[in-house]
Amino acid sequence: MEKKWRLILEAKKDGFYNMAVDNTLFLCFSQQRVPTLRIYSWQNPFITLGYHQKIDFLISKSFPLTRRITGGGAILHYQELTYSLVCSLEDLDLPYSPKKTYQVLSSFLFCFYQKLGLKPYFAKDVFKENLIGNRNFCYSWWEEFDIVIERKKIGGNAQRRRKNYLFQHGSIPQKIDFSLISIVIKGVDDLEKKSICLDSLLKRNTDFFYLSSLLVSSFKEVFKIDFIESYLSEKEKEALNEQLKNAKNFFKEATLDK
Repeated sequence: MEKKWRLILEAKKDGFYNMAVDNTLFLCFSQQRVPTLRIYSWQNPFITLGYHQKIDFLISKSFPLTRRITGGGAILHYQELTYSLVCSLEDLDLPYSPKKTYQVLSSFLFCFYQKLGLKPYFAKDVFKENLIGNRNFCYSWWEEFDIVIERKKIGGNAQRRRKNYLFQHGSIPQKIDFSLISIVIKGVDDLEKKSICLDSLLKRNTDFFYLSSLLVSSFKEVFKIDFIESYLSEKEKEALNEQLKNAKNFFKEATLDK
């Protein structure tokens, strides 16, 4: 019998809303225990910062930004497919080790890329050592379980753990505007040598809705689960209002002239 998960499908949304929903899914999971996969995108360019990241690396504050609940470097989101998931370790029979859990969860992303005719690898299987680059920006460096295609990093994924459950989200760029990134974030002039996007790999414009469908089918195939398409519960909607307020307040405080 297949396991039942909630599926939340959303297209282009405001960045504050996107991060507030992700925060809500993680914070409310302990009470509701509803394993969830969410897929979404971005209305406009939007910066998310890693959980402990400062903002002194920004050249310009011309785009809205907020903090993620996960670590890692900043991402300038825009033309991309983004996913988030929350579940207990038991929901997918995951190992307790964070690294091994990350490796297992990445298998649905590998399946997704392979369905597109691409050949993904973990960075550790391509390079002898981690790339030491600009750690302020997610695509500028990689660790052992980051995904690379044609020797370049594709997107970024990050995880947050609490007892026996976890949250993970990730960015799958359809396009990357390198010139835009370089005028917002310091030290990313050689980014084109380190990262790549789907449109460049496939040499065509990709469709968000087709990619969403492919990501869902990859998840189902790898983890042998079935989805019920739904949305946030009433309790989650209440929590969302507070998380949305927090996300916007962070932006206001971060951009105040000192």
